[in-house]
Amino acid sequence: MARVALAWERVWPALWPALAIAGLYLAAALFGLIARIPAALHGLVQAAVLAAIAFVVMENFHGLRWPSWLQGARRVERDSHLAHRPITEAGDTLSAGVGDAQAEALWRLHLTQLLSRIANLRVALPRPGLQARDHHGLRFVLLLLIIGGVVFAGRDWGHRIVAALAPDAAMGASTAGIDAWIDPPAYTGMAPLYLPRDETREIAVPAGSVLEVRVHEASAKPHFALDPAPSDRPSFTGAHKEYAARYRIASTGLVRVRVDGRTLGDWRLQAIPDLPPAIAFAQPPSRTEHDAVKFAFTGGDDYGVVGVRALIRPVGKPGKMLAVDLPLSAPGKTINETLYRDLTENPYAGLDVTITLEAKDGAGQTALSKPAAFHLPARIFTNPLARALVEQRQILAMDAPGARGKVEEMLDALSIAPQIFYKDQNAAWLSQRAIFKALTSVKTPADMARVEDLLWQTALSLDQAGLATAQEELRRIQQLLSQALAQGAPQDVIDQLMERYRQAMEKYLRMMAQNAKPGQPGQQGQAMNVSPQDLDKLLKALEDAAKSGSRQAANQMLSMLQSLLENLHMQQGGAGSGGFAGNDKALSDAIQGLSDLLGRQRELMDKTYRQQQGTGDPKDGGSKGLADQQGKLKDDLDKVLKALKSQKGKTPDSLGQAGHEMGDAQNKLGGDALGDASQSQKQALEDMRKGVGDLANQLMAEQQQQQGREAQDQDPLGRGTNDNAGGKVPDKSTLERARSILQELRKRAAEQGRPKRELDYIDRLLKEF
Repeated sequence: MARVALAWERVWPALWPALAIAGLYLAAALFGLIARIPAALHGLVQAAVLAAIAFVVMENFHGLRWPSWLQGARRVERDSHLAHRPITEAGDTLSAGVGDAQAEALWRLHLTQLLSRIANLRVALPRPGLQARDHHGLRFVLLLLIIGGVVFAGRDWGHRIVAALAPDAAMGASTAGIDAWIDPPAYTGMAPLYLPRDETREIAVPAGSVLEVRVHEASAKPHFALDPAPSDRPSFTGAHKEYAARYRIASTGLVRVRVDGRTLGDWRLQAIPDLPPAIAFAQPPSRTEHDAVKFAFTGGDDYGVVGVRALIRPVGKPGKMLAVDLPLSAPGKTINETLYRDLTENPYAGLDVTITLEAKDGAGQTALSKPAAFHLPARIFTNPLARALVEQRQILAMDAPGARGKVEEMLDALSIAPQIFYKDQNAAWLSQRAIFKALTSVKTPADMARVEDLLWQTALSLDQAGLATAQEELRRIQQLLSQALAQGAPQDVIDQLMERYRQAMEKYLRMMAQNAKPGQPGQQGQAMNVSPQDLDKLLKALEDAAKSGSRQAANQMLSMLQSLLENLHMQQGGAGSGGFAGNDKALSDAIQGLSDLLGRQRELMDKTYRQQQGTGDPKDGGSKGLADQQGKLKDDLDKVLKALKSQKGKTPDSLGQAGHEMGDAQNKLGGDALGDASQSQKQALEDMRKGVGDLANQLMAEQQQQQGREAQDQDPLGRGTNDNAGGKVPDKSTLERARSILQELRKRAAEQGRPKRELDYIDRLLKEF
C-alpha cells in the first residue's frame, strides 16, 4: 500500500497537463461546442487533442520508476512514526563481529525485539502535491466547467460525450436528413405547416397540434431534447436508418431533434390556446302562428362554432334539463341564425321555462348565453283523452316524488270498460294498455323516455294526426336545403332537395286544409291573402335563382318563404296570413278573445270536476275560489261583447246566453253546488262555440269581398305590384342567359387539360356566381 501511495504521488502530478487538455475537450462537448464544429474538421480536432495529451504524458512520464521495497518501508516508518527505522534496519549489516556466532545471534535477537515492539502500522493518504504544478488553481475551474456542462446538457449529456469521442458517428449524423411538419387540429381548418431545418423565429400554432418528424439515413436512433421537458417524453420508432416520431404540442417551448449529439432540427413553438365560443340571443324567443318557437341568435369562435343547443328548464317546478339541437346552416367563426323549432312535443310545453343557448366549438369547449324567460307554446288537443295523456306525460317529465305511481293509476283508470268508452277505438285502448304495461316495467331513463314518446304519439293519433308531422318534415328539409345552398353543394343535390321541399310543402298545405277551422285569422300586418298558386310562384323563383348560381339570394328567398309558411293561417275556403283592418279587425280580435275564453272555461270546468271528486288543488281556494275565477271569465266575456258593439258589429245571441250561463255557474259555485255548476259551465262552452262560429262566418264573408279588391294590387308577399323598392327583378331571358353561362363555366372547369391560369380564372368566376 505504501508503494501504491508513492506511485500515485508520482503519476498524478505527471498527468495534470494531459487531464487539463482532456477536461477542456469534455467541457466543450457537454456545452455543445464540439457539435458545432463542421463534420470534416471533427476528426482533425480530436486527433490534435489526442496528440497533445500523448506528448504531455510522454514528457512527464520519462524516467518515472515504480517505488522499491525500501522506499515503501521508509514510507511506512514515517507514516507510523516509528523511531530508529525498525523495518529498514533489517537490511543493515554488522560493522564488527561478522562471523562471530555470539555477535550474530545477539544481532538477530536485537532485530526481533525491535519488530515485536511495533503495535500499529499505517499508511497515510497520498499527497501528490499537484498544487506545485497548478499554482493558479485551474483544476477547480475545470471541475466547475464539467459540472456546469452536465447540468446544461441535461439528459443529452451521454449522447454529447459519445458524439465527441466518435467522429464516425458524428459524420453519420451530419448526413442524416429530417422532414418535420405540424398538423393543426382538424376543427381549425388550417393547412399543415412545414418546418424549415434552421428556423430561428418563434412559430405560433394552435394548442393540440401534432408535430410529425421523419429522420432519414441516421446512423443511430434520434431523440427529442425538449425544454421544458414534458412528463411523457416522446420517442422515435423505426429501424434501418429510418425513424419517425409524433409530439403533441400542449405548451410553449423549445423542441430539438438530435442524432449522436448533433442537432438536426431546432424550433421554438408557441402554443396558442383555443378560446371558448360565445353566443347570445339576437332577439328574445318568440312564438309563430303555428306554435313554433323562433330562435334568433348570434355567436362566434376563434376557429368556428360547430353546434348549438337550447337548454330548457321549467321555472319554479322540479324537472330535469332538456336539450334541443339547433342545427347550423353553415358552421363558421361567426354565426347569425334564425331557426324555427316545434317544441309543442316537448314535455314542458305549456309551462314557463328558461331557455339558455349553448354553443360548442371544435375543441369541445362550450359557452352559455344569458337565460331567457319564455312560455313554451303547447299544442291544443280537442280530444279529451288526448289532453289527459299529454298531462300525464308532463307529470312523468317533472319526475316529482310519487309521480310514477299516480300516472300508473291514472292510465289504468283511463282504460277501464273498453266496450263502453272505447267502442270502435280498439287501437287507442290497446295503445293505452301497452303504455301502462311499459310504465310498470320501467328500469332505466331510456325506458321512461320511450313511455313518454308513446304517450305523445298516442295523443297525436287521437287528435289532428298528420299536420304536426308534416310541419316538422317541412322544417327539416328546409334546414337541409339551406345548408346545401350555403355550402355550395352540387346542383343535382340542390335539385333533389328542392323537389323534396316542394312535396313537403304540398303535403303540409294539404294537411292544413284538412284541419282548418272556420274563422281563424292572423294578427299582424295589413290584410293579405296567399293562395297555393302564389306559393308555387315563389318556389319557382327560388329554383330559378339556385339554378342561375345566385345561391345567396336563393337562401334568402328560402328563409323568407319558410317564414311565410310558419306564420301562414289556413281558413276554410282559402289560405291567408296577416291581420285585418276596420270591422274585420274587430271581428278577428273578438274571435281571438273568445278562443282564449273557450280554453280558460274548459280548464275551469276541469277544476270544478276535480273539486267535485275531492282531488281539487288547494291553491284554487275551493268552491269560492272557483266562483271568483268564473266571475273573472264572465267579466272578460262582457268586455269582448262591449268591443263588438262599439264597432257596430252584429253580436250573436248565443254569446249573450253564454254570459248568462257563466253568471249562473258563478252563483252555483258560490253555493257549493258543484254538480249544477258543471252543467252551466258546459252550456256556456256550447254557446260560446256557436258564437265563435257565427262571428267566423261573418268575418269570412267580409274578407272575401276585400280579397277581390286587393288581389290585383299585391304580390304573394303583400307588396304592391308597382313597388320597385325591392330592386329590379331579372326577366326570363336574363335568367336563361345566366344559367347557360354558368353551365359553360362548369363544363370548362372540368376540363383539366386547360392551362392552369385559365382554370384559376374560371374558379374565381364560379365563386362569384
